[in-house]
Amino acid sequence: MVDGEGYKTEDLFDGTFSTNLPQYFRNIRDKSYVPDNQEIFTNTAGHESFMFEITEPPQVPDTEVASFYFTDLAECNESVENAVTTSFVLPNEQMPFTAPSVVKLYLEGRQKIVPGKGAGTAESVHIFLVIVRLKEVNSDVVISLNVPCKESAEEFEAKVQSYKEVFGAVIGSFKVVSLEVFHNACLLYTSDAADDLLCVDLGGRRIIKKKKKKKK
Repeated sequence: MVDGEGYKTEDLFDGTFSTNLPQYFRNIRDKSYVPDNQEIFTNTAGHESFMFEITEPPQVPDTEVASFYFTDLAECNESVENAVTTSFVLPNEQMPFTAPSVVKLYLEGRQKIVPGKGAGTAESVHIFLVIVRLKEVNSDVVISLNVPCKESAEEFEAKVQSYKEVFGAVIGSFKVVSLEVFHNACLLYTSDAADDLLCVDLGGRRIIKKKKKKKK
């Protein structure tokens, strides 16, 4: 599953970043609406999904930011139970294509989520998270992998370990290619939506970055 020949390079956010993803993951943008600040890839033969998201950084210390995003995700998913299993500052050698000065946080945890808008039985989802703090452009990049339990407990744990290797390969190949989009964009938060017709608001903590119109 982690054979280098089984990966392909994906450009993210119009070439702002790039990473290597397993070939069996496909971008869903052509089939589903995806906000401009997200890139989502799903397993064509399973239920796993990768998401890359540019967000407004929360006003919390670096040591707490991974837990913040995990909790935020639990609230968005209406999780009935959640627990962090491990969390630490990611060593630079595990993301060698980002600057050593960039803070990188790693977290794994479990959430129990009821699928289908509350219809059905809650299922466990193992979540891998990495937050890349781009403080020079006042943004966070949140990389997540969701691995839902669709099998026995023993098979699920084996699958989680397998995807841990996949996640490591993906974040290990993640590159910051260019930050130009951040310098030639408008950052729109919820309170600005009614005042700026050049941008579209997503609400909440999400942000959209779009190129400014050139002056004539």
